[in-house]
Amino acid sequence: MNNKRRKYSPAEELCLTTQVDGNCPLCGNALFYYKRSKAYKNYELAHIYPLNPTPSEIEELKHEELLHTDVNYPDNIIPLCLKCHGKFDKPRTAEEYRQLAALKKSFIKRSELHEIQRSYQIEKDIQKVIEGLYSSDDMDKELDLEYDPKSLNDKFNATLSVPAQRKIKHNVTDFYQYIKSKFLEIEQENPNASVLIYSQVKTFYLKQKTLSSSQQEIFSNIVDWFYTKTQPQTIEAAEIVTSFFIQNCEVFE
Repeated sequence: MNNKRRKYSPAEELCLTTQVDGNCPLCGNALFYYKRSKAYKNYELAHIYPLNPTPSEIEELKHEELLHTDVNYPDNIIPLCLKCHGKFDKPRTAEEYRQLAALKKSFIKRSELHEIQRSYQIEKDIQKVIEGLYSSDDMDKELDLEYDPKSLNDKFNATLSVPAQRKIKHNVTDFYQYIKSKFLEIEQENPNASVLIYSQVKTFYLKQKTLSSSQQEIFSNIVDWFYTKTQPQTIEAAEIVTSFFIQNCEVFE
């Protein structure tokens, strides 16, 4: 086997280093250092499955999953600091290969999820709900809404952490009726606006569900989506709104 090492463009290198947040995924050290106000590389692009494996490496990795059939494809490439790259390569072990391959797969999945977040929109009317969460006047209003929710326990499974379950329950107890009232106001001002928002949330949730079976991951991704799209003052607002849609059955049916 004699594969030729591919030269990656500056844009490809930027994508690869951004994918790992500019840090070595194995030790956490920065992939760049600054000297005299100029940035310098402190990494090398590593092949997760070796470019030209030795007979012993072929034997060591014979049962391992390949990230791509082309070992030069970016899915098989990850930036590592110089120390970690050397340690990973010599000697290469199946255990370390699995560790790095799993990290790369998680980075690829995260990138895909971010792309979905960018492509799925939410109506601007949701801002009225978000902004109201920070208004004590709105929150202190007496609300007279029927509230007979399906038990949240019936919607949760073991993939959602206990702290997350407790947070969602508290958010629903404290804010569900208020948010429901805000959506009624929106509907009076702009008929079908709330229905459209509910539909957008449901669609985004279903897309998340095709990518992950973990409720914890889905919850976090929907919170991130709300936070990215609405830019609230704090992440708690995105968590509260996500909790509302869990209770309202758009999420975790």
